[in-house]
Amino acid sequence: MFRASLYARLSGFYFWYFAFIGAFAPYFALYLQRLGYSAVEIAVLIAINPISRIYGPNLWGWLADRHHARGTIVRWCAVLSAVIFAGVLLEPGFLGMLLLLVLLNLFWSGILPLAEAGTMALLGERMGTYGRIRLWGSVGFVVVVVALGYLLDALGTRVLAPTIVALLVFTAATTFALPRDRSRSRNTEQGSIGTVLRQPGVPALLAGFFLMQVAHGPYNTFFSIYLVETGHSKTVVGWLWSIGVLAEIALFIWLPRLMKRFSLERILVASFACAALRFLLIAWGVQWLSLLVVAQLMHAVTFGAFHAAGVAAMHRIFRGRNQARGQAIYTSLGYGAGGTLGTLASGYSWEHLGGAVTFSLAALAAVGALLLFRRYSPVR
Repeated sequence: MFRASLYARLSGFYFWYFAFIGAFAPYFALYLQRLGYSAVEIAVLIAINPISRIYGPNLWGWLADRHHARGTIVRWCAVLSAVIFAGVLLEPGFLGMLLLLVLLNLFWSGILPLAEAGTMALLGERMGTYGRIRLWGSVGFVVVVVALGYLLDALGTRVLAPTIVALLVFTAATTFALPRDRSRSRNTEQGSIGTVLRQPGVPALLAGFFLMQVAHGPYNTFFSIYLVETGHSKTVVGWLWSIGVLAEIALFIWLPRLMKRFSLERILVASFACAALRFLLIAWGVQWLSLLVVAQLMHAVTFGAFHAAGVAAMHRIFRGRNQARGQAIYTSLGYGAGGTLGTLASGYSWEHLGGAVTFSLAALAAVGALLLFRRYSPVR
């Protein structure tokens, strides 16, 4: 059985890590809009996060593997993230904000992939336990996104930045309670990373991850703005985000049964298909709250099931000494490169084509991921 103390330490980290995401992802674009930035400027600033995921996780993963310092790197990255974001309180202007977010995301991008690699190393094949741990991240997200919705309606977006600083401080504190690195693995049954990447179907799997995050670019950047511009309050924005994450929590609770009943391939296919439908509902049903609720319930599949299956697939394909860098590649190509393209393209599309077309293009990217993965899937 998994020790209760270890479960509590890992769960606490996930809670505060995603509590920060609950403040940043739904509301930071609104904060930037309050400061007077244009849609393109907002897209550029938000795109720094996925851009950093292209190179950051690989850099930190390489350093962690080379120096056997995964835990040390996680702690330093978390502390520096809190210190750097405090500079946002000064409202330094576009170039200053750009520099701060570049530095923040450089360090922030190294935290979760290394922590995920450590969690997977501790759990082995016990993915059900992963769901029980990871769901606390979703709980943290929901608590913050709902509370902030009410707070921002009452006090305005000016309170967002200091709230985020506090959440980053709590996250940094929890990293000091994470388990220390185990002794260096002697498992060398795989060759180089390049050898694994050339295996049949692996490029298609990574391309599917890439397109899935391209599809999520408009959602991560403009969903809250889209809702507010069509007449929904910030409280409604917070509840809609939280509905998605509550559905995700239910998914993580059900994860052991899901993994036993369905193959990774079927889970990923369902994730791509639901993403296409979800973004079409958002594109053309934004005025109807009932349709938005349905779309947000699909978050259980498009993020929860997708992420669990994606992490498990990479853990299965990249073994032994390649595990940390395998998770880094998953983050870099998907959330990094895919998220960057989706975010930047959504900024251009939003200004020139509008919200409905932008989210329709997101659905098209998800369809592309579905077709590619079904043809060349390397996992069953």
